[in-house]
Amino acid sequence: MRSTLSELGASLSRNKSMTISLVVTMTVSLLLVALGLLIHSQSSRTEKYFGDRLQLQVNLCTKNSPSANCLGGVATDEQKQAVKAALSDNAEVKKYDVHTPTDNYNQARALLGQTETGRKQLETLGPDAFPESYFVTLKDPQKFDGVVSEVAGMDGVGNVNSLKKLLGPLFTALKNMQWASLAVAFLLIVAAVLQVSNTIRMTAYARRREIGIMRLVGASSWHIQLPFVLESMLAALISAALAAAGLSAFMYFVVYGYLRDTLGNITTWVRWHEALVVMGYTTALALLLALIPTLVMTRKYLDV
Repeated sequence: MRSTLSELGASLSRNKSMTISLVVTMTVSLLLVALGLLIHSQSSRTEKYFGDRLQLQVNLCTKNSPSANCLGGVATDEQKQAVKAALSDNAEVKKYDVHTPTDNYNQARALLGQTETGRKQLETLGPDAFPESYFVTLKDPQKFDGVVSEVAGMDGVGNVNSLKKLLGPLFTALKNMQWASLAVAFLLIVAAVLQVSNTIRMTAYARRREIGIMRLVGASSWHIQLPFVLESMLAALISAALAAAGLSAFMYFVVYGYLRDTLGNITTWVRWHEALVVMGYTTALALLLALIPTLVMTRKYLDV
């Protein structure tokens, strides 16, 4: 083991610039992969929060609704039944889900509770301040005008919101960012694999005399390969640690320092436990990127 570590130290010293280059390339690629996975988690969280197929939100009247349909105050049971019947009988409606005022209050608390300003706003509000809502799933997401025109003017309906129109740009931006980061990361991963291969080739050439002597004295294949494997694994672990540090900085300064405070009323944002899961995935990816090419290339260049 001592001789192996000595060989590892000598190899790192000889290939310092190539090792640093490999670490930088792997760090950037792993960070982009991590950001892509984190954006995917954010997209899934947003879809789960709002419902990935919900297209319309029909809000009934509350005591403070300004709509002309709400002159009588809170929607009555008869008005609720009329709205439900209209939705049930409409051929464009696939199904609808009822959210009580308490459900909407809890949803608002999950959003506004992310910031100090939002928590202060909630202090004076209770479930009674929120409407009963019907979240409508359409058979064809593009055909919602008929439902809107039918229920928007009914007594007891405060307003009708199109969640597709509201959330469409957000989902599009998230998916574009996700695929862009993963595409660039893929190119950098290819570059990292090529660098691993080139590092092994150069190191094997520099140590050809020592490797020849090791073969003559009967050293095992694994003993010859081990310094190369350890060097690649060390570079991978350093890269994974730096990528994790970069992702932590993104979470601290961007997600918790900006998004949750300024855009906390749009959706719920990813949390630290999701970032930790992503760090675990990127660390595993880093080890695979180091281990597999190293084992393949050492067999090719060392003839072990």
